[in-house]
Amino acid sequence: MKRIAYLSLFFLMGANVQANEYNASLFGCKSDGVTNNTSSIQYAIDFIANEGGGTLHFYVGRYLTGSFELKSNVTIELHEGAVLLASPNVYDYLDYSGSRALIYANGQSNIKIQGKGVIQGQVPLFTANMETLVSKGIMGRDSKQLLPDLIRMENSKQVSVDGIMLLNGLENVQSYVGCTQLTLSNQIIKSNVYESSTGIFLSSCSGVELRALYVDASGKALREVGKNEIRIQENCVTPNGKKL
Repeated sequence: MKRIAYLSLFFLMGANVQANEYNASLFGCKSDGVTNNTSSIQYAIDFIANEGGGTLHFYVGRYLTGSFELKSNVTIELHEGAVLLASPNVYDYLDYSGSRALIYANGQSNIKIQGKGVIQGQVPLFTANMETLVSKGIMGRDSKQLLPDLIRMENSKQVSVDGIMLLNGLENVQSYVGCTQLTLSNQIIKSNVYESSTGIFLSSCSGVELRALYVDASGKALREVGKNEIRIQENCVTPNGKKL
């Protein structure tokens, strides 16, 4: 009887572990590079957060999406060959108190983006679409505030972005404002398409760890505003071999 009880407990624990791992395709996400997956991704994140947390896995393919919000205790895992492809449509990005981003979080904790996949902007298409709107009088010329970051986290703690390649951001590739216990590691950032793209923007963050970052940006590799506490900064370089 004891053996049966132990076996039952073992399988139950295994089932619980598996229950915390979710394939994006189960929520209707399409990897064809054409289908807009914004609502499916957001639904998946909300579901996982309501279940107490877990990991949302993206496997090989190109997942087109607009803005979505990452929630506490949720991890996004981009496996090798998986690409989160930023929508070129300005109206696919939500206004978060004057800021826009592909992946956004505010007031969350224990959030992660990790893996060997890619987060990629579509700068030429995005800027061309904006220019069309401006030329038609739908949008004013002073529209810089509409440019979305690929990642923007605000007032969040225990934030980790590890192993990801980030390509073709606009004004800021990734921004962190008022975050604590922030770790950025093992990243390749290449953003030379937009004229003055910043690789990493930090504002009033504490407990920051920067490890093994390669930043090739048309603007500043690292831009800081306010007082930031960078506890560790190691093996972080730009194309000319200089430190961030």
